[in-house]
Amino acid sequence: MSGKITVATFSDLPKAEVAKKQLEQAGIPAQLTDESKLQRFWFLSRPLAGKKIKVAIEDFDRGRAVLEKADATDHILRGEIRCPQCGSPSVDYPQFTRKFIITTVAEILCLLHLIDREFYCEHCHYTWPAEIKLPQKTDLLNWPVKS
Repeated sequence: MSGKITVATFSDLPKAEVAKKQLEQAGIPAQLTDESKLQRFWFLSRPLAGKKIKVAIEDFDRGRAVLEKADATDHILRGEIRCPQCGSPSVDYPQFTRKFIITTVAEILCLLHLIDREFYCEHCHYTWPAEIKLPQKTDLLNWPVKS
C-alpha cells in the first residue's frame, strides 16, 4: 500500500466496526483507528469524530462505493461525520490537531468559552459547530428578551 486515506469517520465505535467489516467483506483491506483514546486522556473535550476507517489511496473510490451501497439497504453510514461543504470524510473534532502540546492551551480556551469547539474538514478547511445555536430573541432595539 502506498498510503492510507480516511474513507469514513464516526464518533461511535460499533458503527465504525460495521462499516469496516463491510469493506473487508468486499475484499478491501481497512484499518480502524481510534483517535478518541488519545483525546480522552490528553485533552478535556468530549471526543467526537475519533473513529476513522482508512484504506489505501487506490481503494478509496471503491471503498466509498461499497459503503454507500451497503448504506442504501442497511443504513450503515447513519452517524457518519462528513463535511457539509465538500462531503469529505476526513474530519477532525475539535478543529485543532491532537498531536501537539499547544492544543491543551486551546482546550482551556474552549472551556473558558473564549473560542468554540468546531468540526474541521482536512480537505477544504471548512469548520462548523458541533451544535447549532439558535439566535437569542431580541426586541426592536436588538436587546435580548428575557423569557
